Amino acid sequence: MTGFSIGWLARRRARKAAAGQAYDGLMKAALAPDFYLAGDVTDTFEARAQMVTLHAALVIRRINAIAGAESAKITATLNGRVLDGFDAAFREQGVGDSSIARKVRKLAEAHYGLGKAVSAALDDADRESALIGVLERNGVTQKGKAAGLATYLIRLADRLKQQPDSEILAGNPAWQDLPKIP
Repeated sequence: MTGFSIGWLARRRARKAAAGQAYDGLMKAALAPDFYLAGDVTDTFEARAQMVTLHAALVIRRINAIAGAESAKITATLNGRVLDGFDAAFREQGVGDSSIARKVRKLAEAHYGLGKAVSAALDDADRESALIGVLERNGVTQKGKAAGLATYLIRLADRLKQQPDSEILAGNPAWQDLPKIP
């Protein structure tokens, strides 16, 4: 192998490791029992998938704010991990092979749509109201519970924004000691 090939392979492995580590953290954060025990989010497959999407949207938004081709590649790898996770979750539920592709495609469309809506809401001048609207329109929260989840997501987005780019690109978003839902 040439030096170029070895360097490319090392970067690819590092990218996969960073995306894997970020994925593990976002899954732990999204599936934390606090959301479900407090009644903010219903404990269903669809609601859990939406929580995964919300957390993925925040970290992907943060990675995309970092200039360079490597950040785009990490984003693509992380998104692939999330969609593979949805596929695996359907298989664990015993969904038949013939319908998995259709269900994953539908969930992927919802994932991208909700992710874009969350990112746009965070860019809005009144991001809390915009985010509450996104959460309510998409049925992410129980009735009247969107404000608490919106505040949590804004705090988490702000926390990720303050983190050094090197930590984010290494797959270490600040999932520890997450802000509590008000």
